[in-house]
Amino acid sequence: MTSTVNKVIKVIDNIINYITYAHNHLLSVIIFYFLKQKPFHVHLPSPTNGYHPAVLITGTSSGIGLDTTLTLVKQGYKVFAAVRKEEDAKKLYAIFKELINPKQGNLIPIVMDVTNKQEIQSACTFIRNNLRRETPLIGLINNAALSINLPIEVASEDAFIDSFNTNYFGLVNVTKKFLPLLREGHGRVINIGSIDSWNAPPTMGINSSTKAAIRTMTKIWRMETRTMGIHFSLIEPCAISTKRSERKTNDFRNFKSFSSTSPYYYDEDNDNNISPNTLFNYSNLYKSVGENFGKFEISMPTEIVTDAITHALTSPYPMDTYYVGLDSKMIAALSWILGDRLIEAIESKIFCNV
Repeated sequence: MTSTVNKVIKVIDNIINYITYAHNHLLSVIIFYFLKQKPFHVHLPSPTNGYHPAVLITGTSSGIGLDTTLTLVKQGYKVFAAVRKEEDAKKLYAIFKELINPKQGNLIPIVMDVTNKQEIQSACTFIRNNLRRETPLIGLINNAALSINLPIEVASEDAFIDSFNTNYFGLVNVTKKFLPLLREGHGRVINIGSIDSWNAPPTMGINSSTKAAIRTMTKIWRMETRTMGIHFSLIEPCAISTKRSERKTNDFRNFKSFSSTSPYYYDEDNDNNISPNTLFNYSNLYKSVGENFGKFEISMPTEIVTDAITHALTSPYPMDTYYVGLDSKMIAALSWILGDRLIEAIESKIFCNV
């Protein structure tokens, strides 16, 4: 996709966002008026008053997490940036030291693997001790994720376990641990999902399943905490261009065999009931998806996700769901209008040559 086309798509996407945000604001005002509810509390940094509300972000070593971290720091927030490795924490702090920071935001890297309950508890204790009365925790951005692309039958059990432990249970455990602090600060939870929760091509079923679980959980949790002054938003991005996603997409497009590119490929010694002919068919499917995937992908910069996160964090009427990117909006709309059968028939024709 050329840069000119991407710029045009971004402009169109921004126009739709402005219209959507305005419509959401107007509708929220009307609904809140008749239901006698107040807008959600907004915490904006004020360097002149020394007010730097705190935000915790997971998965900040690269991509969306890194861009959001640096953006919120520049806006004056105190950001606790969670990474899995000590070396990532050191790299992150080095980037912060070079940052132009006129609003005096702060960045504190913390090592926290979202699948490790002990590290989650340690991070919570550290953050609670680091906060002051005038520095409440007002936001949790659950961004850490693991993406595995494999046909479901040939994926090992670990592929499912690791995906749900990171994408779903990790998110749930982190949120549960920090909800008491967020209640004290009348804060917000922002979960990074994916448009794959609505519709995903073959071989992406494991990742799509975790994102669908996140979508449902976010909705229910939002209703359960509505009277507590906390709001849950879901961000559902399209394909986002990062170094990690580019490497993954290139592997896909190069039609490499899934047996040689994924540690989550099935264990032949334990799953030898899968016939060679079945494996051959899945290999052809994987190559077909890879061959056609890039033709319909519109990769957008991470900043469009950061913009949505900032709106969800700072608007008095945050949206429940943000469809980020033009293709994300189109997929959500078409899935609702056309229904599963027609969408699956179209995808089979595009990706599976059926």
